[in-house]
Amino acid sequence: MILEADDAVNIVLENIKPIGLERISIFESLNRIAGEKITSRRNLPPYDTSAMDGYALKSADTSDNGVTLKVKGVIAAGNNVSSLSIENGECYRIMTGAFLPMGADSVIQHELTDNGKENVNIPQKVKNGFCVRYKGEDLKEGDVIDRIGERLSPYHIGRYVSAGIFYTSVYRKPRIALISTGNEIADPAVQDKADMIFDSNSQMASLFFKQLGADVSYIGVIPDDKDALLNTFKTLKNFDMIVTSAGISAGDFDYMNLIADKLGIKWIFDRINQKPGQHMSFGFMGDTPIFACPGNPVSAMFCNFYYVKPALQKMMGLKEYRNKPVSVILGADVTKKKGRVQFDRVKIVIENGKLVAYPFTTQDSHIIESLVSANAYAKFTNKMIGTVAKGTELSAYIFNSEQVFG
Repeated sequence: MILEADDAVNIVLENIKPIGLERISIFESLNRIAGEKITSRRNLPPYDTSAMDGYALKSADTSDNGVTLKVKGVIAAGNNVSSLSIENGECYRIMTGAFLPMGADSVIQHELTDNGKENVNIPQKVKNGFCVRYKGEDLKEGDVIDRIGERLSPYHIGRYVSAGIFYTSVYRKPRIALISTGNEIADPAVQDKADMIFDSNSQMASLFFKQLGADVSYIGVIPDDKDALLNTFKTLKNFDMIVTSAGISAGDFDYMNLIADKLGIKWIFDRINQKPGQHMSFGFMGDTPIFACPGNPVSAMFCNFYYVKPALQKMMGLKEYRNKPVSVILGADVTKKKGRVQFDRVKIVIENGKLVAYPFTTQDSHIIESLVSANAYAKFTNKMIGTVAKGTELSAYIFNSEQVFG
């Protein structure tokens, strides 16, 4: 049965479950997926704190007509103020980040005063709480921080450290086995042969999956030989996912379908009504999901992006795991044949605040340059037939956001 692209994505995701957790140091957690709620062990700030260099005082002591206050001393950031206090008519010179002494409720910047050392002139009324950061204003002891399913960024890690959390549970990295097939394909590690094609598919896929946060094992290139393919699959143990390239079409040497029964592989679907990547299969070998992608580089990488990526992200615990489209304006006419959805490589540029998509010169599935020069896949639906005019609004899926947004 041939499926529509969106139906195929839904079927994939319905069959993928998150994997287990592991506990690690927060300092080694960058780009990992949070797997638990945490409880703050700290107030931040720990006490009422000065937001400026100035003078800590009582608001009630100040007036619109000005007042002179006695300066009792200087408080620097980090000083213990447990024994310090002010009475009416008194103040402390205070530095940014320093704790307020008992009795003080406000701070005035030193540049608004005569900057006195023993006595200081306060020329204006100071509002209660002015330039004060209150105890627990950012974070209170006992506050629950729920970031489950989010990728831990430097900002997340800063939040955890400020809460006094140094170990946390994250989702385990999925283990992926990556295989290419074909007599014409050469592992880049072997001797160069002019009549063979280096296995760029697996290299692109491996780095793509690693960027997403997976542990990838490149099994290598398997020739078009049933026994070799069978023996290789029998060695695949303790993997969370298997991704193959080529050998899945209907040719005489496309052996993936021929060995499926012997390996107990059960395909859920084997074709998708799309271009590129019509011949993509998804199923399970036991409990291990298998994505059998086409051999053409563009087709393989599109399938990795559109199907494997969201599956992998759901498996690794991400809360937002689906690919999200953006709305773009087509920058040039495109001719499209009817009958299937078409994902064309386009280069999105920002023009007058709008995203404009310019199609790559050719959409042939073997042109790797289209993946380098383009930065998104523009989606042309089944209903779009013939000439799709410049200026048409489309959905697009960005695969190189840095090239678009910098």
